Amino acid sequence: MDWIKQLNEAISYIEENLTGEISYEAISKIAGCSVYNFQRMFSYIADKPLSEYIRNRRLTMAAFDLMNSKERIIDISLKYGYESQDSFSRAFRSFHGVLPSGVRNKIVQLKSCPKLSFQINIQGENHMNYQIEQWPEFKVMGILHKVKTSTALDVIPQIWKNAWKDGTMKRFVENFPDYRPAGFLGIAEGGKWGDSEEMNYIIGVTSHVDVPECIHIHAFEGMKEFSYPIATWAIFEANGELPSATQKVYKQFYTEWLPSSGYELADLPVIECYMQENRQEVWIAVVKK
Repeated sequence: MDWIKQLNEAISYIEENLTGEISYEAISKIAGCSVYNFQRMFSYIADKPLSEYIRNRRLTMAAFDLMNSKERIIDISLKYGYESQDSFSRAFRSFHGVLPSGVRNKIVQLKSCPKLSFQINIQGENHMNYQIEQWPEFKVMGILHKVKTSTALDVIPQIWKNAWKDGTMKRFVENFPDYRPAGFLGIAEGGKWGDSEEMNYIIGVTSHVDVPECIHIHAFEGMKEFSYPIATWAIFEANGELPSATQKVYKQFYTEWLPSSGYELADLPVIECYMQENRQEVWIAVVKK
């Protein structure tokens, strides 16, 4: 399926369920990527988290209901997923700057969050340095962290801070194998597309590549080994200050490169490679359409 069509179908699913339950798993299945990667992709493209977009769309529609219907405020609150009128009123005032009751009692200025629509956006001046490689099976040794997909964007930076504090990174530096994918690796494993509310996040290094000259470095004590199959990877240069350098790559990848590339996403984790002197790579597995 066309990538842009998938994204717009995911937005349509959200619209159809603004007054019901919105499943992140269902969204990710429609888009054809993991929950975590969809959340991250969405935030790069829309410049706001997915949860904030959904909340703002609901509050936008709630304002229309207040103006155009005689429904009770408590009923509108429940309709858009709020457990009480008080919680709805707080959220409504935070977004619109006025209480729900004020909408009916006087003329007020309200905010609107329109429905998103994704389109291909090709800008020739923003070039991307990348290569497509058929890469052999490889292994990674590292530390696995169980993370809730709903909090992953906030939790993962803290995982890296802790890894530097607790000596994990020092162990890698002292025994650093010079294999690709290179550098310190951040790997988000979401399981099968949309099947879990949890994901695995791995900090590690490549310990073996399935080529004759490569020596297998077994996982250090307290670490685990993870295997990834032979696959086609789009490898993007993301050099520069973090996190803006990788964020720019993701935004261009999803809005420009992927829609016009003739590829679609493979069901494999995205790998971020952190090397010295602000050099980074982003590995994204793809398959020909």
